[in-house]
Amino acid sequence: MGIMDKMREKMGIIMIILIAAFVITIVFNWGAGGVDNLMKDRDIVGVVNGEKITIKSFYEAYNQALEQYRNAGVSVDARTSEMILQQTWESLVSQVLWQQEIERLNITVSDEELYHYLETNPPEFLMNQEAFLTDGVFDYSKYLNILRNPQGNEWIEIERYLRDNVLPYQKLNSLITSSVVVDENEILQKFSDESLIYTANYLSAPVHLMPDSLFAVYEDDIKDYYEANKDELYKKDESRSIRYVYWLKIPSSKDTADVLYELDDIKLRSQEGESFDELADIFSEDLGEGGSGDMGWFAKEELREEYQIPVFEAGAGDILEPIVIGDEFHLIKVADKKEENGVEQARISLLVRRIDPVNTYDYFATEAEAFVLDVESYGFAKALENVDAKLDTLNGGFSKEFPYFGSLGYFPALAKWVYRSKVNDMSSVYENEKAFVVAQLIDVVEESYIPLEDVRASVERAVRMELKLEKSRDLVSGTYTEFMNGNASLMEVSDNDPLLEYKSFSSSLNELPYPLGSAPVFADVVRNMTTNTVSMPFELGRYGSIFVQLTGRSSIDEELYLEKRDELQQALLEEKQQAAYENWMNVLREKAEIEDNRVDFGLN
Repeated sequence: MGIMDKMREKMGIIMIILIAAFVITIVFNWGAGGVDNLMKDRDIVGVVNGEKITIKSFYEAYNQALEQYRNAGVSVDARTSEMILQQTWESLVSQVLWQQEIERLNITVSDEELYHYLETNPPEFLMNQEAFLTDGVFDYSKYLNILRNPQGNEWIEIERYLRDNVLPYQKLNSLITSSVVVDENEILQKFSDESLIYTANYLSAPVHLMPDSLFAVYEDDIKDYYEANKDELYKKDESRSIRYVYWLKIPSSKDTADVLYELDDIKLRSQEGESFDELADIFSEDLGEGGSGDMGWFAKEELREEYQIPVFEAGAGDILEPIVIGDEFHLIKVADKKEENGVEQARISLLVRRIDPVNTYDYFATEAEAFVLDVESYGFAKALENVDAKLDTLNGGFSKEFPYFGSLGYFPALAKWVYRSKVNDMSSVYENEKAFVVAQLIDVVEESYIPLEDVRASVERAVRMELKLEKSRDLVSGTYTEFMNGNASLMEVSDNDPLLEYKSFSSSLNELPYPLGSAPVFADVVRNMTTNTVSMPFELGRYGSIFVQLTGRSSIDEELYLEKRDELQQALLEEKQQAAYENWMNVLREKAEIEDNRVDFGLN
C-alpha cells in the first residue's frame, strides 16, 4: 500500500484532530484565561532549590554542546548524543548551585577588580580581534592603549559578561581551593614512590595454588552464603520485553543506481571533451588530504589494492568502470602510462561519489510513521502486512543503564521509552544510526531473586574462595611465627610447603609487579617499613595473605629532587584542588533539593 494512499485513508482522522484542536484553542484562548494557564510549569525539566530549569534552556545548552562536539570533528552518534544529554543536565544543575552559592556568599566584583582582570588577563575571545592585532599577532600594548582610552561604551558588554559569567565563578573557585596546601612530606613521598628502588622478599599463600579438592563445601554453607549475599549479588532487576518493527538503514538499489547514473553522465562528458580533472573538482566528494582530480604517477604497488589490477590492465586515456569501496564509488581515469627504470607507472585522476540514501531513509521514516497510524486503525498484525519492514522480539537483556538492543545496537532513547511505558503501549518512531524502529512493550518481569539452583555453581565457588582465603591467612600467620622465632628461612619454609610461594622484587612503588601493584595496601605497608624489618601478615585482596621482608631502599637523589620538586608540587596541588572541588560539589548536591523531571520529556 503506497504512503499517499495511507495518508488519504487517515484524512478523516486528521480532520477530526484539527477540529478538536481548533475548539480547544477557542476555549482556552477566548475563555478560561488562555493556554498559558494550562501549560504553566509544563516546560520545567528540573528544579534546584526552588529555581526552575526550563526545557528551552536545557535544549539551548544541549544544542550548544552538540555544536562544540561537531566543531571539534567528533561524530555525534547515539552514544555520544546520550552522553551529551547527561552532561547537559549535570552542567545545568551545577550552574544553578554555583549561582546560588555566589548569591548566598554575597560574592561581588568591584570595578577595580574588573579593570585589573582586563589589564592582566585579556579575554581569549578578544585576542583574535583585528583591532588588537599587529601583523596578524595579538599586540598587548595596542590592547592596553585601547582599554585605557575608550571611545564610548564599547567595553560595556564585555564588562557585563565578565562581571556576570566569569569573575564571580573564579572568586568562588578560589574560595573553595584556598585551603588546599601541599606540604613537603607529600612532595617527598610522591618523588620517593616514583624514583626510589625498594628491594624485598615476600612470602605468600596464593589461593590459586590451592586445589579445590582440599576444601569441602557443605549445603548449609551454600545456603548461608546465598542468604547473606542475595540482596547484593543475586537480585535480578526488573526486565522488560518488546516486539519491534524496524527498517534498517541500508541504501536501496535505487540509491546505487542514482550514483551510477551520475558517474555515467560524468564519464560521457569527459569523453566528449570536458576535462576529467575539472569534473572531479566539481563533482567529487571531499576526501580530505587525499584530494581528487590529478593524483600523479604511481607504480602498481604504490596504489591502494582495489586500484592496482584495473589501472594497470587499462590503457592510457581509459576511464575505468566505477570501483566500489564501502559506500563510495571511485571513478578513475588513467591519464597516461610510462616505464621508468624498468618499472611500469600510471598517472591517474580520481573522482569519488558517495551513495546518498537520504531519499530512501526519508521513505523509511514516512513508512514508519504510517505504520504507527495503521496500528491504531487496523491493529498490529494488519499494519505489519502493509509495510516492507522486519519484526523481531527482545526478551530483556537491556536496561536504561545498558541500552543495547541486539542487532539494533546502542539505543538509549528507545530504552527510556520502554522503561516509562506500560504493557501493550506502542511507541512513536525512534531512530539511531542503524535503523528506524516502532516498538510495543509486551511484558514486564518484576524485580526478583535469582533462584539458588540457578546460581549454585557460582555460590559454591564463592564459598570455596572464602575457605581458601581463610586457609591462606592461617598458613601465612603460622609461617610468620615460625620465621620470626628463627626456626627457618623464608626460602626453606616455602620449599617445604607447595601452598606457599617465596619471591623477591626490586622496583619503585609506582612500578610494582603483579600482584603487588594491584593492591594499594602493599605500597602503604612497604613505604612505612625500615630496612631489614619484617611486616606483619596482611591480605593482598583476593590474591591471598602475605608478609614482607624489606632488604633495601635506595637513597634519595637530592639534586634530582630539587629539579622535579616544583613540578611535583604543582601536580599534587592540582590533584588536591580538583578533589576539593568535587567534594564541595558533592556536599552541595547532597544538601540540595533537586527535582528531576527529565522523564516527562523523554530525556531520562
